[in-house]
Amino acid sequence: MSTLRNPVLRTWETVLTEHSTSVRTARRLIREQLNSWNWSGDPVDDLVLIASELVTNAVVHACQGHGEIRLYLQEFDGDCRLEVWDPRGDLSVRRPRPHRFGEGGRGLELVRHLAFDSGVTGRCDGGKRVWVRVLLDPADNTPTDNAD
Repeated sequence: MSTLRNPVLRTWETVLTEHSTSVRTARRLIREQLNSWNWSGDPVDDLVLIASELVTNAVVHACQGHGEIRLYLQEFDGDCRLEVWDPRGDLSVRRPRPHRFGEGGRGLELVRHLAFDSGVTGRCDGGKRVWVRVLLDPADNTPTDNAD
């Protein structure tokens, strides 16, 4: 006899100020929330690192003195979506070339490597949402080809 599971949709969000300490706060809050949903291990570490990169980008490049950053998590049946909302409306996510010995330019490549899927969407208020998806089971973390 098989047992039917009833997957539960869970959501969480918070607002951060445009300040360098928001990066540390985002890491802590994301870890706490995922742990409360019984996530553990590499997927939590990956989402914490991704949040750190995306919030850093929002603080440094997007807010520029006028805005807040919103973090949003949505978990459904082992699939977690993290969104970082910022007030900057351009939907292009710059891909700076990393300099050999420089410190910048690698964050978004790291995010793309860790995420199952990612993208950028506009908001009706003129800002944008940068989003990523990470799966609870790393064995499932390979995108499928749905082209027919």
